[in-house]
Amino acid sequence: MNSATFAVSERDDNSIQSATIEWRNGTPLCSDFDDFYYHSGDPFEENGLKETEYLFLQQNNLQQRWQDLSNHQESGNKLFVIGETGFGTGLNFLAACDLWLKTAPKDWRLQFISAELMPIRKSDLQSIHQSWSKFSALADEFIDQYPEFTAGVHLISLAQGRIQLYLMLGEANQMFKQIAESADPSLANYQKKSVDAWFLDGFAPTKNPDMWCDEIFETLASLSSKSASFATFTSASQVRKRLANVGFQVSKIDGFGRKREALKGHFLGTETHRTTTSTHWHLNQSPISRQDRKVLILGAGIAGCTTAAALAKRGFEVTVVDRHQCVAQQGSGNLQAIVYPKLSPQNDALPRVNLTAMILASRYYQPYWDQGLGAQCGVLLLPESHKAQDDFQQIAERYSDYKNLVTAVDNRQICSLSGLDLHAQQGLFFPSLGWLPPQAICQKLLQDCNIPLLTADIKSLNHCAKTNLWALRTEDNQAIASAETLVIANAFECQQFPQTDFLSVNQLRGQVTHIPSSTESVALKTVICGKGYIAPADNGLHSCGATYNKDLFSSALRAEDHKANLSTICATDNGIAEVIGSPALETLEGRANYRCTTKDYLPIVGPVPNAAQFKQQFSALRKDATTYIESLGSYLPNLFIHCGLGSRGLSYAPLSAEILASEISGEIPPLERELRLAMHPARFLIRDLKRCKV
Repeated sequence: MNSATFAVSERDDNSIQSATIEWRNGTPLCSDFDDFYYHSGDPFEENGLKETEYLFLQQNNLQQRWQDLSNHQESGNKLFVIGETGFGTGLNFLAACDLWLKTAPKDWRLQFISAELMPIRKSDLQSIHQSWSKFSALADEFIDQYPEFTAGVHLISLAQGRIQLYLMLGEANQMFKQIAESADPSLANYQKKSVDAWFLDGFAPTKNPDMWCDEIFETLASLSSKSASFATFTSASQVRKRLANVGFQVSKIDGFGRKREALKGHFLGTETHRTTTSTHWHLNQSPISRQDRKVLILGAGIAGCTTAAALAKRGFEVTVVDRHQCVAQQGSGNLQAIVYPKLSPQNDALPRVNLTAMILASRYYQPYWDQGLGAQCGVLLLPESHKAQDDFQQIAERYSDYKNLVTAVDNRQICSLSGLDLHAQQGLFFPSLGWLPPQAICQKLLQDCNIPLLTADIKSLNHCAKTNLWALRTEDNQAIASAETLVIANAFECQQFPQTDFLSVNQLRGQVTHIPSSTESVALKTVICGKGYIAPADNGLHSCGATYNKDLFSSALRAEDHKANLSTICATDNGIAEVIGSPALETLEGRANYRCTTKDYLPIVGPVPNAAQFKQQFSALRKDATTYIESLGSYLPNLFIHCGLGSRGLSYAPLSAEILASEISGEIPPLERELRLAMHPARFLIRDLKRCKV
């Protein structure tokens, strides 16, 4: 994949094969590689735990290093990063987490990035974890969030955000390359916090030679911080040589138990040069300059509030600014918002981002559902057309092994799941999704992180080069607040600012109808989506919608839109029509507001380019879209944007907020590079340059 393009390579299959586990004398063995995950019995006490503690924790000197973090309180980004080449049973991860929580300062976070080609099934993993009683609380929290085996990066947060696991399902070298900033080793960790310690684990080189190839060591070196440490159980000569060849100092140490020798060492660094002819427009040519940790976020909808929470958990001092006195008063203000699935038989950027976002959203909102906010009632998707029926069949086949993610259902199951006598003969059911009250979610996101909401109607953004501060100003030019870092999260209103008026966003009106529940309709147990959507009754009302009114700029309710919503949901299934009847249009309530949409249906997440300089820098693309341009991109200082979530704000926001928070804090982001670039704010300028539109 060309690191400078946002074209996304299609994978033939999004699935990952699980490991085949055999138990031999109480110890798990992976039949696929004919090798044990760990050894048990003397001296391997506690089923591999002593070996993990000796080899990976002690040889990386983690306890001392983590205790010493208290002497680095001035550090802006209080983050320690561990990389691991084979997740396996999760023993190394759990042991490291346990030590982290016992020794590291509470205001520091652990980022644990681990790859696994053949993950262990959840039931097998639960059986294995029973051997480690000291980790029972951590293991239970992890198992509760253990993902379905879809390829890519799965973000799992533990210990109230003090630990973030990037569980990357796929081939290790490919996955580590994809989370890098560039396929070019010299730019792989450009302006990002690199890996501090490596756990080089996995099956033995003789059993799994692909894990120990030249390429993976080159990739690991490109992601290593200065003096990053490593440890590994093997002392194979080819491993020693390959580590040394990419810049690691390597020492032999005593092995554990029956293993005579092992290896440890640290990264000395290696001279790297630009090796690709890719145009890196997404990288900022100017170094990040930030003197404090203050951030302003303009917009208190779901985009702004999720971003605020993600930054606050990283130690930033965040203030949210909105024209309204309460959160979520515009596009995020509906009574019931659906965490809505959008999968496809295709495997391009849109369905891949949707899949990753949907999986994360179901975990992200679980605590809110557990508190009684909304309902994790599942979402039932019914086909809108014959083509949709064909698509459903292909989706069902692709995800046939992931019943907790999506399952194909027939009429009998549709009726049972919905609680209604529906007519549809096929559908897709997403059991982990549901609906939420977005105003309550936004309010809780700010409250839980003690984030203040400042009320002001902002009309301009001004940057002072001398102070490096962004100022938010009202119509009378009054400066309301200032900070070094500013996030624009005010949906389509970003176009009022000259800094972001180049963005291809649209203001699209939508009206939701509130249908009074009846003795028949209260039986509805799940969200139904098809031509329209209808949610289970809440406080005597079903939310039903929503219209798509182009070039209509009024939030006043219209009877014709209520009629359209009723017609659309009745066309979704005649069984719904029989239940809701024909309520008088003049009696219906509802809500109308505006979505912020993009031409490619993907969010806009990332740094804001200096559009004028950017077009000049990459003007050669007008003549040849494939030409190599050595220059990196020109970006406005510490200005970022999060918008364009369209109809799927609740689905996209947890993922896009984490991507943006990682970008602002200089961390490795939790998504493959090609998908991040598909959501990058500068993508529109690059596309338009190549098409000679600017």
